[in-house]
Amino acid sequence: MRSSHFFNSTFFSFLIACVFVIPSQTTHAQFNGVIDMHFYSTNDKEVKDTSLVQMYVTNERILIKGAEDERLTSGSYEASGLLIRQDQKDFVLMMGNNQALQLTKSEIEGFFSMISTVFGIEQPSPSEMEENKTNIEVTGRVATINGYTSKEIRITEADEDGFMSVWTTSKLNMNWGLLAEPWLNSPEWLRDATDRITLEFQTNSIPVLITWTTTEGETTTIYELVRAEKSAIAKAMVELPSNYQLLGFSDWIMLQMMQQY
Repeated sequence: MRSSHFFNSTFFSFLIACVFVIPSQTTHAQFNGVIDMHFYSTNDKEVKDTSLVQMYVTNERILIKGAEDERLTSGSYEASGLLIRQDQKDFVLMMGNNQALQLTKSEIEGFFSMISTVFGIEQPSPSEMEENKTNIEVTGRVATINGYTSKEIRITEADEDGFMSVWTTSKLNMNWGLLAEPWLNSPEWLRDATDRITLEFQTNSIPVLITWTTTEGETTTIYELVRAEKSAIAKAMVELPSNYQLLGFSDWIMLQMMQQY
């Protein structure tokens, strides 16, 4: 499987990486500072591209943003950053034109029910769920990667011809805030995933390295944590710029409809 196919957006890549952390106990102080992450993909010309994503972490907030002019993309949507505000109990997606979409956790939970109702999403049968089940194996392997003692978890998709290795560390003691809280109203077909996210974010671990290995034994690096530095600059970075217009979900929907005409 090609890394560019499996991780087709930088922001989505990071969230997937964070889902599969390994539970462990931490006793040191919560990390506050800046984390640099590289995401790797291969384009149509077999040229390897590197995207730098930075994460600014404080006790109450996390800002995930593309470095310099890079953007976090998923499908047709583009944003300059995602701000997770534990103190405000919301997520703020920083978009173009100095606009930001604000979503509370309860609003996102409401989307689960709305999407299933409006779009008539059918629940997969037990046999379909079993057939497409992802196998997650804690291998017991431990290694020092980029200076961090890390543990491996191996993930194999039912329809893929290889496996993904996620190496995680608890040495930074990340507080994921809202991402570690249970998600309500998730549909049956999504419940296992949302429950796993809740449990794994509570371990305060963070991925250090993610690789994809084919059945032929060829290994490709997809993600790498390259720097984690304690810094007071994070406190200033997690504030929404004063020139940004904060939009609620209904405001954003109206704006999208107006732009269609």
